[in-house]
Amino acid sequence: MGQPLGQTKTLAAETHFFLNLALRHASIDADTYCGDCQLMKTLMFVCLWVLGMLAPALAEEPWAGTWQLSWPQGGTFVQLTQEGDTIRGSYRYGRGEVEASVVGNRIDGKIIQGGVSETFSATLSPDKNSFSGKTETGEWLSGIRTELGSTNTHHAPPDLSSPRATLLSLLNAANLARQGQTHALAIAVDTIKFDDDPEWSSIGPKFLATQQLFHLIDVATFPLASIPNDSPGPQLTISLPVLGKQSPVPLSFERGADGTWLIVMPSPDTLRTLLEEHEQAIAAADAYRTLASPRDTVRTFFEGMARWDSGGRTEVLTTLDLSEIPDVLKAEQGAMSAQYLIRAIDRAGAILLQSVPNSGARQLPFIYFENPAGQIVIEPIGTGAEARWQFSADTVRNARSIFAAVQSVPKSHTLYPGLIPPSVTFAMREKVEAYTPALLRDVAGNGRVEYWQVMVALLTVTVMIGITLILRKVTVWLVSRRNLSQYVPHPKRFALTIAIIPAFIFGAQVVPSIGLPASTRQFTLPVMGSFMVVITTYAAWQLISIIATVLDELAQKTKTEIDNILVTFVSGLASLSIVVTAGLSLGKLWSLPTSGILAGLGIGGIAVAFASKETIANVFGAGILLGDRPFRKGDRITSGNVSGWVEAVGLRSTRIRTLDDSLVIVPNSKLADSMIDNLGMRRRRSFAAKVTVTAGSTPEKLQAFTNAIAARIGSDPLFDQYAEVNISGITASGIDVEIMALLNTIEGHELRATAHRLYIDIMQLAVAEGLTLGRGMEKNPVYVLQEA
Repeated sequence: MGQPLGQTKTLAAETHFFLNLALRHASIDADTYCGDCQLMKTLMFVCLWVLGMLAPALAEEPWAGTWQLSWPQGGTFVQLTQEGDTIRGSYRYGRGEVEASVVGNRIDGKIIQGGVSETFSATLSPDKNSFSGKTETGEWLSGIRTELGSTNTHHAPPDLSSPRATLLSLLNAANLARQGQTHALAIAVDTIKFDDDPEWSSIGPKFLATQQLFHLIDVATFPLASIPNDSPGPQLTISLPVLGKQSPVPLSFERGADGTWLIVMPSPDTLRTLLEEHEQAIAAADAYRTLASPRDTVRTFFEGMARWDSGGRTEVLTTLDLSEIPDVLKAEQGAMSAQYLIRAIDRAGAILLQSVPNSGARQLPFIYFENPAGQIVIEPIGTGAEARWQFSADTVRNARSIFAAVQSVPKSHTLYPGLIPPSVTFAMREKVEAYTPALLRDVAGNGRVEYWQVMVALLTVTVMIGITLILRKVTVWLVSRRNLSQYVPHPKRFALTIAIIPAFIFGAQVVPSIGLPASTRQFTLPVMGSFMVVITTYAAWQLISIIATVLDELAQKTKTEIDNILVTFVSGLASLSIVVTAGLSLGKLWSLPTSGILAGLGIGGIAVAFASKETIANVFGAGILLGDRPFRKGDRITSGNVSGWVEAVGLRSTRIRTLDDSLVIVPNSKLADSMIDNLGMRRRRSFAAKVTVTAGSTPEKLQAFTNAIAARIGSDPLFDQYAEVNISGITASGIDVEIMALLNTIEGHELRATAHRLYIDIMQLAVAEGLTLGRGMEKNPVYVLQEA
């Protein structure tokens, strides 16, 4: 056994006092008695500092405090105290006890209630704010450190003053437990009286039976006022009506000697019989999400609000009729209306869930709350079994007015705090209410827009203008630099568009948080959004043009796989995607049926395809040219009767500069389907010529002449090693000598210059051999002098 709690804290305080006193005198004493012993003084400081840090740890009690305990069948709050290695605690307002011993970071002990005990073991987390463990039966336990002082009456003991109060306590706690607050189930259990049946001898079956009894009561629909508030006798039995033809649910109460009323738990056999009898009415766990009744809608709304940031927002929106709100505002305004509704219900008072009809057969709207400013109504959307119950469009539209009408009501907080998610709008509104409540008045008295919202909106616009002016100056300075200005044709205009975009992004984040109603936003959002789309489209188009120009220059300077055609094609696709995105964005902003347009394109695709088949074929042709890559920018090609240099490949056509310096636009589909001779891809050029010896020839001289020509060609580094010089024929005009060779060049001007030098040398070789050549040397048609 360790020191008592009070003695432990006193020991810690005394230790701190003496250590601090020692630290204050350490420097004086060390200098007086140790003289020059600086090392000793340093060691003294270190030791005293370590002891000072360890002293609070010696008094630490990591298990002491309030814990929210959960297990498979339920949960509760446990208050633990720690005295050394001994843990003691209580739960369910003293009706249960905990005794345990500390073993390192683990405790081993037992849970005691009503003379029944169960052993358990739990391990503390490293941050000492949670623990996990299991009972002797193998069921898991988990605990989270909490503070009861920060909660409200939903954690208070059940009110057992009357049958009505007891049933209300049971249902409130069970509804809360079903929403995920499992600790509330302990409150429900405390409203039940269990007999001496062995089946109720342990804690787990009692919690399970309480849940089953709640499911039976949940089948019924009844106003709370129909439950007696008192009874002359010590016992009371009532029948809870069930909509439809099923039998009612019986429920018995019993008053104890202390005057408190408890619900009598039926015997295990009776409970099983009742569950079987109402099996069809007890819906599946997630059946309420179908919104088949007003109760389903209310439950979905509440549970969605409890899980607002983890998928609950989407569920809440399904409970609202947003048909009158433009599509672009449905999510924003639906969420804001839900925030107003949950707070209005919290102020005005929540209806017991079991008082809301759990059947939609009557198809009559259910009025949840009524006020001169408006009603909270749940009504069916559709008819028959397919009808979905939602908060009406009028309720969604008037949510702000309804909240404004009840905001002066004292903050009773009839809902569990976890059902009201945080909101930036209401956080700002609370600040305004605390410091300048006059700004909460309506601008036009319609309960829609308040003065503080207008002020924040104007302030936001001012900040947006400031952001634009600052960023414009910075952007102008950047694009005016020498290495960027050559790519930006209109730097000031471009800088303005770039600066506006961040300003609008800022505004898009702030304005929805102000909470302006749909009646205002349905006009401002499309106009400002359209302006933003136009600005963004222009900026994106210019950026693509700038990037394409830079990449095009880079492709010309470097021998990489990214050639000019790829840059042109990708930039064309990017520009097309920008136009399509802008069109869809504008359609969404103005609530045009973009999905219907896309579907219409699919349905009417045949007509569109026939009308624009050439254009589509050209786009696919550009893809084929990009995939096959038969040429690059600057290559000379011949295709059909078109011959010239490739200048650019677009999405629809290819531009070719001809030998006459004219520009030919060839559709990509035609070019992709035709034969392409890429002269720019030649590795060598062919040379073929024929000369005629007209006089002075003998076999010996012709042999020497041909050998000399071959030797001349072989000595020229521009010629390939392969060369043929042969007598090709004897005619009446003379003897023909044919020359065939390959040049290691693809340039036309080098071919022409080499041919010129070779012909001069051939003429000199003929003179040296005493041969006379024909007056005009005929050229083989293979060699075209005009060729580039």
